Amino acid sequence: MKKSFALIGLIALVSVLPLAAQDLQENPYFGGLHKKGSQLIEINVGAGIPLFIVPASPTPGDPNPLDIGASLNIGYQYFIGNNFTIGGALSGAYNGTIGGRNLFMAPLSFRTGYWFGKGSIEASVGGDVGFVIMRLSGNGVISPFAKAGGGAYFQVTDAWSLGGQVYWWLIPEIHFGTEAAYTRYGNFLELSLGAVYHF
Repeated sequence: MKKSFALIGLIALVSVLPLAAQDLQENPYFGGLHKKGSQLIEINVGAGIPLFIVPASPTPGDPNPLDIGASLNIGYQYFIGNNFTIGGALSGAYNGTIGGRNLFMAPLSFRTGYWFGKGSIEASVGGDVGFVIMRLSGNGVISPFAKAGGGAYFQVTDAWSLGGQVYWWLIPEIHFGTEAAYTRYGNFLELSLGAVYHF
């Protein structure tokens, strides 16, 4: 039930933020921080919540074999136009399993974003695509990776903002040939707190 509420919250956030952008244009370039040529670095730490895996495991019992874990993101973005960014991110996530094993994921992704602000509040929506290195109890695989969501931050100095973000992760673990039946599509929710440095 908690996972359903988390998914509904994520969908609501992603739906509302672009609409809020139209109302938060008191200073469309957020004091010069969201202008073409500006740059930023983000650091976020939080929880990685497993939502669901498709198709579900045929094993009876808990439909989600993963526990809530931890996530870390470090990203860089460059404003290619007023409010619009491109960049990249290196992430890490760790989840335990109900069987007592450990899942480690390290996504490396290309990122695009849209930043806007009003007063001392700034917000962003965006998405990432790339690949992820996954290891489960010593067994590894490299798979595609995508995530989408946004965040909101409070400006505490001319360059620094503190806040949080919500992102949905999609991680397809794709297998071919005789192992095609092991293909799964993992869905995770990232809830994190962090800091943004503008320069």
